[in-house]
Amino acid sequence: MSDENKEYDGIRYRAEKSSPLVFRILFFGLITWGVIFMGYYLFSGWSSHAEYAGIKKAKEARLAAQKEGQSEQKAISTHEEIRSTNLIDEGKKEFASRCASCHGENAKGGIGPDLTRKEYKYGKTAPQVTSSIVDGRPGGMPGFKNDLSGDKVQGLVQYLLSL
Repeated sequence: MSDENKEYDGIRYRAEKSSPLVFRILFFGLITWGVIFMGYYLFSGWSSHAEYAGIKKAKEARLAAQKEGQSEQKAISTHEEIRSTNLIDEGKKEFASRCASCHGENAKGGIGPDLTRKEYKYGKTAPQVTSSIVDGRPGGMPGFKNDLSGDKVQGLVQYLLSL
């Protein structure tokens, strides 16, 4: 007896002799694409590891070049840089225009403390004085980070440390 005429729960069974043409085209197309893909990427020498290594090597070379450039900049001593840009003179001018009203014309004090002392309340090293100028201090010292450039701050610091 043949299965062609059987019915199961109202559904008539019909055995196909072959799959639909669309499925066969898609199946063989996918196999063809897979073979070409493997042939190109596996046998052509392409490697994601090699590409990553090349990018990493280029980045390391770029960083090394930047470090060399920075080391050349650091080779100039701090004292020569200060002398070459006359930061103390610029700091004196900036002190006269911004700081003299509180600290006095000669930095001997007034509203603000005496800046000619050997020690300051918050320290008398360059980083501590820079922090005082840029960030300000409680009790009346305003911060000048938005008003002064880095060169002007360094000029003030060098002037104050020279007092």
